[in-house]
Amino acid sequence: MKQFIFVNVIRIIINFLMNQLLYMSQETEYKEGNHNEFIQYLFSDSPKEKGEIELELPLLDPNKNKGLHIFEQLLMIFVDGLKYFYGENGKVNINSLTKENIEKVNEYFISMNYAVQLDYFPTMNEYQFKYPNYFKNQEKITNETQLEDFFYEVFNERNSVFRISFSKL
Repeated sequence: MKQFIFVNVIRIIINFLMNQLLYMSQETEYKEGNHNEFIQYLFSDSPKEKGEIELELPLLDPNKNKGLHIFEQLLMIFVDGLKYFYGENGKVNINSLTKENIEKVNEYFISMNYAVQLDYFPTMNEYQFKYPNYFKNQEKITNETQLEDFFYEVFNERNSVFRISFSKL
């Protein structure tokens, strides 16, 4: 008798999960296209709700650190977002960027379930050195290195520093 009940409970759970998967696949809107089409789709309208856009970032090189791969993809999207809103002739003047500009792009990242982390150092006296820089020194990457460990720094002509990193929400 116990085995019969157990089997029926398992069937009910499996049916429930299958129905949930079927419902989710009907609600999901899939978009295909190249990078530029994605940038246009992402930034051409107001930001979507948190997690509404699900990025697929398949790791093509099995020897590459997954965190590095995701960081590189997010950094490209980030730079292209800055270009989309604040660029001239395909370039962004880092000297004219503000924290508010970064926050605007961050709103779009939240729709992909990621957050842009910005550390801003107005002067070199306030700059806080961070080591290791896995993005520059990729030989230091280990299997334990995660997305949050990567960062990119931009120094502007006023000796200010922007440190950009990303985290999964």
